[in-house]
Amino acid sequence: MKKFNEITIIDDDKIQVFLFLKFIEKTDMAENVSSFVNGKDAFDEMKKRFETNSTYPDIVFLNLNMPVWDGWLFYDEFKKLPNSDKITVYILTSSLSSADHEKASIRGLSGRYLNKPLKFEQLRELLLKEQEKIEDS
Repeated sequence: MKKFNEITIIDDDKIQVFLFLKFIEKTDMAENVSSFVNGKDAFDEMKKRFETNSTYPDIVFLNLNMPVWDGWLFYDEFKKLPNSDKITVYILTSSLSSADHEKASIRGLSGRYLNKPLKFEQLRELLLKEQEKIEDS
């Protein structure tokens, strides 16, 4: 099975990021993993990649509540970049807010709204399904 070129997590929670990176390493399903502590840093990197014709990550796991730019601002600005529609974005949050669920639904993300903490098996199954979609296309 082919590995993802890159998986990105955008989250200011150091413990969550540490666990996520360990889980990804354990799955052995990604060549590279990147992380950002807020949406602005992540957006700036994605914009730079577009401008230099570099690759985007295959999958982005996005926290909602972060300093500088929250997840919604990142998502809305990121979706304006060319080819961003080719990247699968998952919301990964501790938010149980019905407003956040509604925002996700409006943006077509209701099926990709995950609550923390993300368990290893949950992540592994999700990545296997994403690989199947890639192989089928």
